Amino acid sequence: MISFASASQILSGTEQPIPNYSCWNNRKVVGFIGDLSSVSSLSIAWLAGIYRYPQISYGSADPIFNNRLEFPSFYRMIPNVLSEIDAIMSLIRHFGWKWVGLIVSNDDTGNRARERLEKAMSKDGVCLAFLIRLIDREKTDLTNMEKIRETIYRSTAKVIILFLGLQYIIHINDIFEPNTVHKKIWIASSSVSHIDELQYLHVFKTFNGTLALSFQQGEIPGFKQFFYSLNPYKYQRDDLFTEMWEMLFKCTISETDIPFPKCTGNETFDDTVLESYGTFNYRIAYGVYTAVYTMAHTLHELYGTMTRSPKSAESLHMYFKQWQ
Repeated sequence: MISFASASQILSGTEQPIPNYSCWNNRKVVGFIGDLSSVSSLSIAWLAGIYRYPQISYGSADPIFNNRLEFPSFYRMIPNVLSEIDAIMSLIRHFGWKWVGLIVSNDDTGNRARERLEKAMSKDGVCLAFLIRLIDREKTDLTNMEKIRETIYRSTAKVIILFLGLQYIIHINDIFEPNTVHKKIWIASSSVSHIDELQYLHVFKTFNGTLALSFQQGEIPGFKQFFYSLNPYKYQRDDLFTEMWEMLFKCTISETDIPFPKCTGNETFDDTVLESYGTFNYRIAYGVYTAVYTMAHTLHELYGTMTRSPKSAESLHMYFKQWQ
């Protein structure tokens, strides 16, 4: 609902969304970049698709978006989950595993992944040792958590597949705390591999050594230099960046009740600081980068086409339609 409300605010140009009305005056919304998760991307796609606004996601792998009739204006920078299932099955075939457990989220994305995995496993003669559908942690009682814990502990399966997002990984952490699961081989989807919070959770010991799929990584010219030059004094109105800076360096910039010393102004990003928070990579940033460049180059081509047409480029805003 948050992503749907945010998309409505962007379209309306007001904090309080006004359906079918834009307060942007001379400015125009030409498309959406995002989101990272399939669930939030789906909410945006339902709204943006009504008006044929193009949407480019940098992290949504759900195969539901393959339906061009339902989502004609949706594009993404990563392969869909069917490619991940093929990769997981290749691993299982390579090592000759025939007795496998499966943990998925009990939502549309998880159920679609489960159906395809079960079908692929059956085709290759792989048996499903157990199936666990995780629901939101707020809806899970202690009895259910104990049942899940016992299912995994007692299973003779040495291989367990994880198809989960962040909120469900935190739920797994609650289930196993304070114990760890030994002598299991975990295979995780890409949605698990980019969860930075995982390293702070108790379950990190259990998942250490997991075979995880990951997004494509690429070079972003000038980005690293730009990133390492960032500081909150350049972006004083960005409260989120200021909060992140204070947490990273354990100092305060503004007057707060946090018991940290004042920041000196000499703090800088470096590999040492970032490595203290785990392996730092630009996989998600690269996805955002390619999504933005795709949108920018598309608009550039459109401007070029309009300039060569009988109508002047200055009047582009009068003739431009989202679906173009």
